[in-house]
Amino acid sequence: MAMLTGIMAPLLIGVAGGAVDVSAFLTHRTDLQNIADAAALGAAKEASLNGWANSAAVAVVNGYLEAHKHSGAEGTVEAKVEVDSIKKQVTVTLEQDHHPYFVVGYLVGSPQIRVSSAAQTNNNTNICVIGLDEADAATVSLETNAAISAPKCTVYSNSLSTSGLTSTGNANLVSQLACSAGGFAGAPRNFNYHNPLTDCPKVADPLASRPPPAVGPCREMEADYQQYIGNLKPGVYCGGLTIRASSQVSLKPGIYVIKDGPLIIESSSVVEGKGVGFYFTGKHAGMLFGSSAQVDIEAPITGALAGLVTFQDRASAETDFVITSNKARKLLGTIYLANGNLIIDANNKVADASAYTAIVVRRLRLSKGPNLVLNTDYNKTLVPVPEGVGEQATTVHLLY
Repeated sequence: MAMLTGIMAPLLIGVAGGAVDVSAFLTHRTDLQNIADAAALGAAKEASLNGWANSAAVAVVNGYLEAHKHSGAEGTVEAKVEVDSIKKQVTVTLEQDHHPYFVVGYLVGSPQIRVSSAAQTNNNTNICVIGLDEADAATVSLETNAAISAPKCTVYSNSLSTSGLTSTGNANLVSQLACSAGGFAGAPRNFNYHNPLTDCPKVADPLASRPPPAVGPCREMEADYQQYIGNLKPGVYCGGLTIRASSQVSLKPGIYVIKDGPLIIESSSVVEGKGVGFYFTGKHAGMLFGSSAQVDIEAPITGALAGLVTFQDRASAETDFVITSNKARKLLGTIYLANGNLIIDANNKVADASAYTAIVVRRLRLSKGPNLVLNTDYNKTLVPVPEGVGEQATTVHLLY
């Protein structure tokens, strides 16, 4: 027995030592991975606040390494930090040798541990367009000579289609960031030589929980104003509301419920209103602004439609909301059409006189020659910006 024990002892000690070594190696690797994850998250957030400067990210990573020195490590940790300002992403790679007790470490080269982590900011910008449809081949599309001028905000398409975000012909999408859950169609020149990001996380409807306004009894039935000069009051317009050519209408502040019919503003008419919001509900509750109709609308500051120029009943069928007007220069607030297609078919600037305009629609389609201008001067108006659009807090998540 003594001889057997003497023979087996070194083997048993070696097995036990190897197990300890493997455990220590795995623990060291896990610790280093945790440091890489935390450093990547911190570096991405810091870089996003400093113009995506590589120096800012490196400083954060070095700080994490100094604060989390590994007592069992051999030598310093070698760190590689990569900053991608286009993807708004920071990748951290850490390398270090492991001080072995028995076997592990001698059997591999140097560095013996290498881990990587990548973190990306979801939002560090203003959101000004969200195309909600997740399947359409052109949830957000620009054709012919159309343009979107949104240099300080982000345009999102939730479509998983390979062409969910489209800019073709001589169209041009200018934005701080263009992001598609699927892919995009168009040449670099159609995106201001700055191709959209693809495979982006879908953006949930930020207004999905916004309660609709109350709908009372009809104020008017199939209201039709011809060459009318005067005021209109808020209320429920059953069968729709039509303002014929050559009218000059001032809309009193409040909510205009357009029920079971469209809102039509014909060419050569002038419609103005501050503190005005339109709620569309029922069958055929769409919208048409004629080619030379002058439309200047500011959303309400308070109430059920605070910050909203339009709000479509979520139970409505898919409906078109069409702007052909070359004089729709002020649409101050958020256009919210959960089941609506906003179609802009004009030959001039649209919404450029607004302090800000945000768009959350099923589909956004521009053709002919409109230039949809999406300003972000939130501090120049009292019209509130609904949560989920406008300026966003920076949120960071790990990619791997």
